[in-house]
Amino acid sequence: MAISFETKLIAATAVVAYFVGKRWLSYRGSDVRRLKKPAGGNWLLGHEYEAWGTTDGEFYIKNVNELGQAFGMQGGLFLVLTDPAAISHIYTKHPYEYLKSQIIRPLIDRLIGKSLVWAEGDQHKRQRQMLAPVFTNENVKNMDEEVHNAADKLVDVLREHIQSERVTEKDGGVRVNILEWSCRATLDIIGNVGFGYDFQCGRSEEAKAIQRSWRDLVLMGMGWMGFAAPLVIRAFPFIADLPIKPIQAQGEIKTIIKGLARQLVEQRRSMQSDAGMKSGKDLMSTLLKLNDKAEGADLDQLLDHICTFVMVGHETTSAAINFSLLELARHPEMQERLRREVTEFVGSGPGGEPTYEEYQSKMPYLDAVCRESLRFYPPASHAERISTIDDVIPLRFPITTPSGEQLNSIRIKKGQHINIPTIAINRNAAVWGPDAEVFRPERWLEPGGSPAPSTLTQGWGGIFTFIEGPRICIGYRLALFEYKVLMSVLLKNFEFQDTGIKLGTQFSSTLQPFIEGRKHDGVQIPLIVRDLHQ
Repeated sequence: MAISFETKLIAATAVVAYFVGKRWLSYRGSDVRRLKKPAGGNWLLGHEYEAWGTTDGEFYIKNVNELGQAFGMQGGLFLVLTDPAAISHIYTKHPYEYLKSQIIRPLIDRLIGKSLVWAEGDQHKRQRQMLAPVFTNENVKNMDEEVHNAADKLVDVLREHIQSERVTEKDGGVRVNILEWSCRATLDIIGNVGFGYDFQCGRSEEAKAIQRSWRDLVLMGMGWMGFAAPLVIRAFPFIADLPIKPIQAQGEIKTIIKGLARQLVEQRRSMQSDAGMKSGKDLMSTLLKLNDKAEGADLDQLLDHICTFVMVGHETTSAAINFSLLELARHPEMQERLRREVTEFVGSGPGGEPTYEEYQSKMPYLDAVCRESLRFYPPASHAERISTIDDVIPLRFPITTPSGEQLNSIRIKKGQHINIPTIAINRNAAVWGPDAEVFRPERWLEPGGSPAPSTLTQGWGGIFTFIEGPRICIGYRLALFEYKVLMSVLLKNFEFQDTGIKLGTQFSSTLQPFIEGRKHDGVQIPLIVRDLHQ
């Protein structure tokens, strides 16, 4: 197959970027060059290519277990950290001295705009203060109806699909790519609680366009261009503005969502006298009340908030559900235990449905499966930060250099790239024990099953999936509620069976699953789904 000019341009520039980057951090006064480094590494691309080319997290998990909770990567460009004191120093104590890298911010802007995920410093503080009222416990509790309606719609359309397909299994099951279905419900929820729009469980033209663009973007990020382009942008940020397809393609999703949001803003403004609109607590109502006459750049930022809410809100929750169903299909005894719990529990809500509070505290195994899934498969499995200051990063767990010296902290220079592999933090054997890489919800229910708090990050549940500090995921309460409602409803109505197909994962915007040897077919988790009430 012929190599395009764009590919040649990125590959050639990547070579230059490597040597520029290699010299960039050769500063005196930094401890990074003194740290242990993994064996091997590509002669040109260091360890980054190895980390990218293997199952997501494998490189980092292996080396954290072997080298400790802080190590360097070949070329001196990256410092890898999983130590909880170091994480707290960066995310909780000094969040605005450690910024997203010049790779990430332009791509975030192109994908979802200059909203909360993109913002830094005082701009981030202002945006978070403005948006926080939307995601309080009380407000999420009031989203109960929209969440349950979306879950019921998902059951209906999935049941309709199973009945329309030719049965492929003796027990009446049908093979389904579960990724194509869970995102329909989460997009529905976000559409309704975000700005009162019905995506029709994936059937609206806007929903189809969003999903199609997202799939194309993810698949592009899983190819060589997805590796090379960030490498180049790190060294030459201006390239983010060049007309290179893998970079510019990200704007399509934002264009779709912002176009829809703009129409809805105009409709809402024409209803300003409506009492229901004025008292509304959804995202759009809140933003319009705070930005009553927003035009130009202010209106554009308002639309960026909606775009962020739609994409980040629906994709990450959908991913958590997908991986949970995969593990429950692989472990039928876990699936049956959870089905029994959610089926037998009679809630105090309408029709015996659990209330918001009951979902949080009255179904312990559902909570355990939720926590273990988010530990084992964090949707945002990697993060990258750049220090804007010379600093000394503390360590809770001292490390030993190749020369035998013990370090309780690491000196870094301004501009230091720091790789924070969430998936390795959540699966660190030194913290979670010898079964850290085993999916086992029971650990959350057993006395002493969870690690000591001093060994954990300060994120929700002691895991780093939602990050920690001022940048903790603002919508995590809604994500957890969505997850529990959707999992409960799905398990009451369907049985999920493993196909036995070997899957791999790769990070492309979020953690993505694919069939090994068939990455070109796109992301998928094939399961056999059987309707329990047919």
